[in-house]
Amino acid sequence: MKKTLAPHSPEDARNQAAEAIDVDQSYLAYYLPVPRPFVRLTSGHFPVGAVTQRHSHPMIAMHGSLQGPLTLLTAVGEYTLDTGDFCFIAPGVDHHWSNTGSHSAATLAFLINAQQPGRWPASLGIADACNELQRLVHGVARLNSSGDPDLQHAFWQMADQLTAERPRQQLAITGRLWTFLSVVLERMSRTSSAAAQHDVAQQIRRLLLSRVNDRLTIAEVAGEVRVSATHAKEVFTAAFGCGIMTYFNELKIWQAKRLLCDPSLTIDQVSGKLGFSSPTYFSRTFRKHTGATPSEFRKQR
Repeated sequence: MKKTLAPHSPEDARNQAAEAIDVDQSYLAYYLPVPRPFVRLTSGHFPVGAVTQRHSHPMIAMHGSLQGPLTLLTAVGEYTLDTGDFCFIAPGVDHHWSNTGSHSAATLAFLINAQQPGRWPASLGIADACNELQRLVHGVARLNSSGDPDLQHAFWQMADQLTAERPRQQLAITGRLWTFLSVVLERMSRTSSAAAQHDVAQQIRRLLLSRVNDRLTIAEVAGEVRVSATHAKEVFTAAFGCGIMTYFNELKIWQAKRLLCDPSLTIDQVSGKLGFSSPTYFSRTFRKHTGATPSEFRKQR
C-alpha cells in the first residue's frame, strides 16, 4: 500500500517515491493461516494522509475497521468505515483507501474463496453459505455494527481472536470466523428481503400511476409484477399504509379533480376516461373521498 500524489516534476516524483517508501514501512501486515474458504488474513495500518494504490481482488474481500475513520473509494461511491464498521467487496471491484482523519487507522481483512469452500461435510452448510454470500455481495456491501449487539459482539470476538499476540487454536479461530459470517449473512439476507419487498411495492405504485385511466383488479396488478395477489397486497400495505385499490382510487380521484376543471368534459366522460364501471359508481367513489359529488365539486370550482 503506497501513498500516491500527483508529481509535478521529476524531483517531486523522486521525493514522493521516497516518501511512499516511508509510508510503506509504517504499515503493519501479518498473515495468519485460516481454513478455506477464508484466505489471506491481514492487518493494515494507514497513517494520516495515506492513500493506497487502486486495486481489486479475485474473490470476495472483507475489510473491517479496527480504528477509524477510513474511507473506501470506488467507481460507484465512497464509504467511510469508522471503528467497528466493515464491508464486503465483490470480486473485481476497483477500490483504494484514504485516511483523511487526524490519526492512524487500522483494519483487519481477509478474502473468501466462495468458489472453493474447502472439504467440509455437506451437512455443515459451508458451501450453501458461500453461495448465499456470492448472491448477496454486489459491488460494496457496508455494514454498521453499532446498535446491533449480536453483530458487534461477533465482529470484535473475531477481531480479538485473529489479532491476538499468541496464536489461538485453529478450532477457536475457525469458530469465530464462521460465527461472524453467519451473523453477517443473516443481516444481509434480511436487508435483501426487505429491499426486494420494497421494490415490488414501488413497481406496483409505478404501475398504478401509469395506468390510472384503466380498470385494474388486484389479480391483474399482481400478474403485472409477477407476484401472487396475497404478496402484492401485503408488501404494498406495508410500504404505503393502505390497500392497492384504495391507493388506485385516490389516484383516480386526484385525476378526476383535474378533469372536472375542464368544462368541455361531461361527468360521464370523466368517469369513462378514468375507467370507472359506471358514472354512478364514479360519483359514489368521488363523494367518499372528497365529501362532494362531481357535480358539487364542479360548481364549487
